[in-house]
Amino acid sequence: MTARDAAGRDAARRRARPARGLARKAGIYVALALGGLVMMIPFLWMLATSLKTRAEVFSSPPFVFPTGLHWENYTKMWFAMPDVTFGTFFQNSIVIASLATIGQIVTCSMAAYAFAVLNFRFKRVLFALILATLIIPFQVVLVPNFILYRYLPWPFSESGNFIGTNLPLWVWAFFGGAFGTFLLRQFFLTIPRELADAARVDGANPWQVFLRVYIPLARPALATLAIFQFMWSWNDLLDPLIYLRDLPSYTTTVGLAFFQGQFVGKWPEMMAGALVSLLPMIILFVIAQKYFVRGITLSGLKG
Repeated sequence: MTARDAAGRDAARRRARPARGLARKAGIYVALALGGLVMMIPFLWMLATSLKTRAEVFSSPPFVFPTGLHWENYTKMWFAMPDVTFGTFFQNSIVIASLATIGQIVTCSMAAYAFAVLNFRFKRVLFALILATLIIPFQVVLVPNFILYRYLPWPFSESGNFIGTNLPLWVWAFFGGAFGTFLLRQFFLTIPRELADAARVDGANPWQVFLRVYIPLARPALATLAIFQFMWSWNDLLDPLIYLRDLPSYTTTVGLAFFQGQFVGKWPEMMAGALVSLLPMIILFVIAQKYFVRGITLSGLKG
C-alpha cells in the first residue's frame, strides 16, 4: 500500500466521522422525542377526557379526541361540592405547600451551610444521624407524629390541639429535613472556599458569609429543593386525610378523592379536576426549569 493510498483512506475516515456523529445525534434526538411522546400519552388522555361528554367517554376508544370541546365540565367540577368550591381546596393546597416550601428552604439552607462550611464537634456524626432518618419509612412515624400533634396545644382549634388544623402539614418544615439538608450541603461543597475566606478577610462574620456569598450562589439548588418540596406537599394525600376534619379545610388531593367517592362515573369532571390540580406544578417547573436542571447536576459532584 502506497503512502498516497494511506492518505486517501485517512481522509475518507475523517470525512465519515462527522456523518457518523450527526447520525448518532439524530438517533438520540429521535429516541428522546419518542420517549417524550410516550410520557405525554396519559396527559393527553386526561385532556381529551375532560373535554368529552360522559356518553363519549364510555362509547369511544380512550384516545379519540371529543367531537366538541365541552368546557362546561370544568365549571361543573369547580362548583360540584354543595358547600365549597374547588377553589377552596386549591387555595388550601397553595397555602400549605408554600409554607412547607419556605420552611424547608430556610431551615435546610442554614443546616447545610453549617455542615458544609463551619467546623464544630461531632459534625460528621450528626450529619450521619440526619441521613439515617432517610431510611425510616414514613408509615413508622405516623402514629408517633399523631400523638405528638394531639398533645401540642393550639387554642384556636375546636380540639384545643393541632388535630383538625393544617398546622401538622407545614409546621414540621420549619425544623429542617434530611433530604433538603443533604441536597444543599452537596451544592455548598462545590462552591470554592476561597470566596468565603475572602469575605472573612473583608470582615464578614459567618452569618454574612451565608447570606451574601452562599445563598446567592445556591439559587439552582434552592430552586431544586423548592420544586421537590412543593410537589411533595401538593401531592400529599395521607397526611391531610389524617389531620383535617372538615370539608372547607381539605386540600386538592383530598378534594379529588372525596369528589371521586361522591360522584362515581363522572370521568370528564374528575379529569378536569386532575388537570387543574396539575397547573401549579407545571407553572413552577416551567419557571424554575433552568435552575432545577442545574441544581440536580451540580449537587452531586462532590461528596
